[in-house]
Amino acid sequence: MRYLAGRIDGLSSAILVFPLFAVYQLGILTGRGQNGVDFLTRTFIEMAAHDLTSYLATLAGMLVAYAAIVVLLRRTGTFDPRIFLPMLVECTFYALSMGSLIVFVLSRLAPFVPGLSLLSGPLEVIVVSAGAGFHEELVFRVVLLGGLTWLLAGVTGRRRALFLAVVVSSLLFSLAHHVGPAGEPFAFAAFVYRTFAGLFFAIVYLVRGFAVAAWTHALYDVYVLSVT
Repeated sequence: MRYLAGRIDGLSSAILVFPLFAVYQLGILTGRGQNGVDFLTRTFIEMAAHDLTSYLATLAGMLVAYAAIVVLLRRTGTFDPRIFLPMLVECTFYALSMGSLIVFVLSRLAPFVPGLSLLSGPLEVIVVSAGAGFHEELVFRVVLLGGLTWLLAGVTGRRRALFLAVVVSSLLFSLAHHVGPAGEPFAFAAFVYRTFAGLFFAIVYLVRGFAVAAWTHALYDVYVLSVT
């Protein structure tokens, strides 16, 4: 199948993840579902609480930057809207597969892992999950994994750099869930299973691209947060 022939290019990924960005950034205006790992948006939420105009101005600036990135990426790729549906099917398969495994593991580790479902309802689950899919994959896979690979490649070689970047970014991804006022109390079992989740998302990102990783992460969170 041609759709599965390789990674989704940067332009297509930037367009395909926009619904996640929009759902999250607009959703937090209702006071619902701040993603604990999204440290930048925490500042925006505080801004919205004190001055809605400032938040909307900041959001407008983010949209301009987003549009500029899309324009730049048009030089290296083309977008076919017909890939959206097959991408959702693919991501749903990954999310349910990984999510079912995680739910199974959590059921065995329940005494050692803090409860995940601390949200007030379905809307908050959707908003949090959209934020996780977009922001966490952007930070930990696109920026951190990609940046570490680039920095280390000249020292260790491409393959070793990629391996180290995947491991380090996955460890930091897990650790970030225990940092800051919105973080969970540290539990070794939770840290380990999130590290493996990070490895899974890293593989999806490397093989299929940012959009598939982001939507897989978002759908995975919807599933896990809804059943745990």
